[in-house]
Amino acid sequence: MLSLVDERKGGDLVERIQRIRRQVVTDLGLLVPPVHLNDNLRLDNGEYRILLRGEEIGRGKVIPRKVLAINPGDAKGRMKGVETKDPVFGLQAWWIQEKQRLRAQARGYTVVDIPTVITTHLTELLNMNGHELFGRQQLAMTLDRVAESNPRLIEDLIPEPLSRSSVLRVFRNLLREGISVRDAQTIFEALADHANRVKDPDLLTEFVRQRLSRHITRRYSNSSGVIHYIGLAPDAEDALTRGLRSEQGSQVNLNLDPEEARLLLTGLRNAAESWTGEGTVVVLCPPLARGPLRRLAEKIIPRIPILSPGELLPAVRLQRVAAVSIRPKTTRRPRGSS
Repeated sequence: MLSLVDERKGGDLVERIQRIRRQVVTDLGLLVPPVHLNDNLRLDNGEYRILLRGEEIGRGKVIPRKVLAINPGDAKGRMKGVETKDPVFGLQAWWIQEKQRLRAQARGYTVVDIPTVITTHLTELLNMNGHELFGRQQLAMTLDRVAESNPRLIEDLIPEPLSRSSVLRVFRNLLREGISVRDAQTIFEALADHANRVKDPDLLTEFVRQRLSRHITRRYSNSSGVIHYIGLAPDAEDALTRGLRSEQGSQVNLNLDPEEARLLLTGLRNAAESWTGEGTVVVLCPPLARGPLRRLAEKIIPRIPILSPGELLPAVRLQRVAAVSIRPKTTRRPRGSS
């Protein structure tokens, strides 16, 4: 494993991690602190752990001098090697010899080297946990940067009508779902527009997301400018609407029957797992239900983006690939969908 970081032996893991940190700044506006690489004799040979503030958030194991052939779901046949699971997405995979790479690729496997396995794992964990790295110091830096060009905006927002803690939670909410906070001025302007009548950070986050429609539309459009989405059948949408509970200016909550919730989440997961097209498939739901549905789904289907039409540009091209019902046989595919 030490050879991965030894530049004299061709190791480039350190440089790859530095590129990841730069990319996260570009994609999300999040400053990732330096990543420390330490040898740990208590781990098995080839095993690695990824820690955040001293606590483990990920673990994997690699086999030196081999490459990982990952079955994306449609690869043909078994490979000669050590069967395992991809540490990022849990897909079936094989550790194989480098000389088998072309054969594996011909069968439909995705073949990656050890540094790519580790850095992909790190990138995914940053996407899932990076919001924890956005703290008060980075918020202060962001406030100072915006205040240089628009001091009145910040003065009229903090500490009244919003506290720094509330603003920090909004930024973390955005990052938690992979929404960039680089356009901080737009975020602060959206907060200023609503802060006098809305105090709940989660509800404020929904208003901010709508203001960031240009970014969100671009974020989930494929190369042809199309967003493929999983919709809700009328019965599922009606159940969501009936289950919404809120008070003026406070967070909207979702109170679903447990069986309805199970059928809904299972249907969304199955529809998302069936998607094999280009780009990311998203769930599209009514604006008031977006935040509550996301909170309900977060632990079951954390990687599936949940959007509302109010967060997308009016001219965006939408194509529905499935409709999820809470009745038996929950997923129906529209005619002509792929």
